Amino acid sequence: MPSRGFTHESTYNESKEWYTPPTLFEQLNIDFDLDPCAPPKGGFRTVPAKRFITFEQNGLLTPWDTTDNVFMNPPYGLDTPAWLSKLATHAQSGGRGIALVFARTDTKWFHEIVRYSNAIAFFKGRLQFLKPDGTKGNSGAGAGSMLVVWGHDNRERVEQAFNKHRLGLVTSFWG
Repeated sequence: MPSRGFTHESTYNESKEWYTPPTLFEQLNIDFDLDPCAPPKGGFRTVPAKRFITFEQNGLLTPWDTTDNVFMNPPYGLDTPAWLSKLATHAQSGGRGIALVFARTDTKWFHEIVRYSNAIAFFKGRLQFLKPDGTKGNSGAGAGSMLVVWGHDNRERVEQAFNKHRLGLVTSFWG
C-alpha cells in the first residue's frame, strides 16, 4: 500500500501535498481521461481529467480502462516506481499517459521504467506547485521536474508545448 496521501519530498516540516500548476495543462492542451492520483472528492483539483481515482480508492489497485489517456502527479519518493510501473504497463496494453515526477536520472526506476516511454520532457527551472488550498508555494520545487510520456500523440503535443512555451528540453528517441 502506498504511503498516506499523494506527497512530494520535503526538507521542512511543511505539507507534503503539492498539486500540478493548472498553467501546465493550458500549455499542453491535451485531453486526459483519468487522474489516478487525485485528491479526495471535493478537494482542490487541477488535473483536467474526465475521471478521478482518489487515495482512498487506491489507483494502484483500481483497474484503468485500457484506452485511457492518464495524467498522474504520483506520490514522490519510495512510491514513485510502483506508479510509473503501472503507467508503463498501461501503455504496453494500448493506453497512453503522462507522469510528472522529479528528474531523478540517477534512480533505478529511471533506468528500468522510464526508458520504455516515448519521450521525456525536462523542465527548464523548477515548477511552482500549488498547496492543497490552491495557493502557490513560497518557492519552486525541491528539484527539477520532468514529464514521462507514453503515446505518440502525447509525445507530439508535449514537444509542441515545450517548443512554443520554451518550457525546456524534450527527448523523444524511443519507439
